[in-house]
Amino acid sequence: MPRRHLQIRKETRLLGAIQIMTGLNIHFVGLLWTYLLLSQISAFGKPYLPLSTVTRYPYWSSTCFIFSGIFAIMIEKRRSPLLLSYAIIVNILSACIAVIGLILLSLEFIIYSLSTKTPIWPERSGKMLSEYLFLFTFLELFLTCTVIHWGYKAKYHR
Repeated sequence: MPRRHLQIRKETRLLGAIQIMTGLNIHFVGLLWTYLLLSQISAFGKPYLPLSTVTRYPYWSSTCFIFSGIFAIMIEKRRSPLLLSYAIIVNILSACIAVIGLILLSLEFIIYSLSTKTPIWPERSGKMLSEYLFLFTFLELFLTCTVIHWGYKAKYHR
């Protein structure tokens, strides 16, 4: 019995490239956050500690997002059922990490809004970096859900 050919959308490669770029953006925003935090400690003494920097979310999430983008590109090139299963698993993991990141960032926004003192410039710029992280994480969640949906359609298309 011949193996059936996987019907994977050509746009999957584009979504994989966007996932890689989003992962890199999240990593570089994390680097900016770390630099801001270190300069804030040396200049002002008591820093504003964001949850995203304390948990190192930008670093471990960006690695997972880059791998999910690489798998999305590979399934469009090679069209292997086993590779498609791995891509779906990695994208599900990325979606879970994106949800965890959105929850962490939402808690960070709540904590920031509950502070009664007037924020100084490093706190405002840190909040702005957290907002960028939130937007990129939401974009990653949308992309992974789309790749998962297309992967399931390709795998179980009858």
